[in-house]
Amino acid sequence: MVHPFFGGTEDDEMWLYMCASNDGPQDPRMKPPAEDLARLGCERVLIFVAERDYLCPAGKNYYEELKKSGWKGRVELVELLDEKHVFYLRNPTCTNALELTNKFISFIKQNNGSPRNSIESKY
Repeated sequence: MVHPFFGGTEDDEMWLYMCASNDGPQDPRMKPPAEDLARLGCERVLIFVAERDYLCPAGKNYYEELKKSGWKGRVELVELLDEKHVFYLRNPTCTNALELTNKFISFIKQNNGSPRNSIESKY
C-alpha cells in the first residue's frame, strides 16, 4: 500500500458520496475488524506513509491493527520523512521517490526469510 486512504469520517465527502449510509469512522468497510484482518489472504504487506501526509496516522494505525489482529503474515511500514501525500507522482525522480520505488521492487523480489514485522523510517 502506498499512502493508503482509510477514510470514513463524518465529514469525508468522498466517503459520504460512495457510502451514503455508513457507520462513520468505525464502519467495517473502512476499519475492518481484527477477525477480518487476521484472515488477510496474503503472506506479506508493505505500507508506505509520508511524514507530512494528513493520512499518515491512518496508515500507521492500519499497520498496528494488522499486527495486533493475529494475522500470521509479515507487515512492514516505511515512513518517508518530510514528504506529503503522493509526492512520488509530483516528482518521480526525487531521491525519496526513487527510494520508494527501490524499496517496492525489493519487497516484491524478497524471499520469505525476513522478520515478521518491522518499521523503517530512514528515508
